[in-house]
Amino acid sequence: MNLYIKKISFLFLSLVLVFSACETEESIEITSPEPALVLQEPGISNVFLNFGTPANSAITLSWNDNLTESSSYSIEMALDSEFTSIVNLGTASSNSFSISVAALNTAIRNAGAVNFSDIAIYLRVNAGGTMSNAVQYLVTTYPTQAPQITSPTASAPFVLSIGTSGQTAITINWTDAVLTSTLGVDVNYTIEAAAAGTNFAAPVLIGSVKNNTSVTATHADFNAVAIGIGLSPTVAGNMAIRVIAKITNSNGNVLERISTPVTISVTPYLATFPNLYMVGDATTPGWDNNNNNTPMFRNQDVPNAYVFTGYFKAGAFKLLQTKGQWQPQWGTNGGSSLAVNLGSGSDPGTFNVATAGYYTYNLTTVGESGSYTVSPFNASGATTYTTMGIIGQAIGGWGDADEINFTKDANNPHLWYALAVNFTNGQEFLIRANDQWNDVWRHTGSTQLYGKALLAGSGNNFPFTKASGSYNVWFNDLDGNYVIIPN
Repeated sequence: MNLYIKKISFLFLSLVLVFSACETEESIEITSPEPALVLQEPGISNVFLNFGTPANSAITLSWNDNLTESSSYSIEMALDSEFTSIVNLGTASSNSFSISVAALNTAIRNAGAVNFSDIAIYLRVNAGGTMSNAVQYLVTTYPTQAPQITSPTASAPFVLSIGTSGQTAITINWTDAVLTSTLGVDVNYTIEAAAAGTNFAAPVLIGSVKNNTSVTATHADFNAVAIGIGLSPTVAGNMAIRVIAKITNSNGNVLERISTPVTISVTPYLATFPNLYMVGDATTPGWDNNNNNTPMFRNQDVPNAYVFTGYFKAGAFKLLQTKGQWQPQWGTNGGSSLAVNLGSGSDPGTFNVATAGYYTYNLTTVGESGSYTVSPFNASGATTYTTMGIIGQAIGGWGDADEINFTKDANNPHLWYALAVNFTNGQEFLIRANDQWNDVWRHTGSTQLYGKALLAGSGNNFPFTKASGSYNVWFNDLDGNYVIIPN
């Protein structure tokens, strides 16, 4: 009997629970979320834009759209959360968008950001007028605006004087927002000059500084710059100047910004520059400073511009102003700039030749500095002559017996020299190959004891207009350069 009652009680309790549950289910109201256009919050909100990887993706956005289901989205950026001034970063047809480092950097800089680090940018998606929520990033950008020269101004005249050679002739000033920013990088500035209208095809260094916005040059140094770009002494000529700013990151990538050039008027004075001689194991004389050392050739229109095209052994070399003396000694302490020890300082570093071969070195000296370039030279198609000689009344006569043969350099079959040649003032001469008149080099107008001869069947003879006496003659048949040096 007791067992039966317990079963009835359990059944009753179950029925109560079932009816109660049914009543509860009837009271539940199921709702769906409101349709929305939602831009996903970024996992990382700090972004560093590396100028060394401009094509890499800087930011990738993604969003959910169950409101408009649009097929065209505009991605908008602003520097404030109210989107007062909107910049359109691009469009997308799907629910994601990426922008490159360079593109985002340009957009932020063009938007008017005044600093470089921790710039707050706000992004949102616009689907035909329906806006998503906005997300924020803190971005570190890099500069795109170039330095701006503030002085001298365009057309400013500069008349240089040998009487004030040690005094300041010009001060070049510029502005650069990077130096007053919180970016925290070093900026190296190079100030260059070139003949106006040449697009800086052959620039000459005026000076260089680090984290500064001013460079000065004396009358002597600025005169060398003016002569170095080809301006004529005592004649006003147009010079273009520019500032190049370089930032190098930890990976060795270089960001270069170049100012708009300013053209000024410069009148240089007449000056002379010394011959320079090679010394070092990359050259024929080795490290002997008085071993018939090979001279650099000279640009007949630019007296402080030196050039040499020829064969170099693997090794190194420097340049001396006087054979038999180690100073003044020219070299480089790195990069493309020249350095000199005039006698009271430290010797500069060497010009290094990693691989033996033919190279062209171009140098322009400016005071105790200057610049140089080096490039490989293809001599495979050059004619190799058996003999080379100098002939003419200036050295004794026009007969075959009067010709003085050059000596061929031991390492360079295109480099020739003749020592202690007696020249007569007011007479003429020519340079010819193989003791014949088939290959003859002629005068191209130089008024100096150096220049560039022209291989031609007819033309002008070389006039010898200097004092009669003994001279050493060097000639390069690769490019026609020659130099005649008092013995």
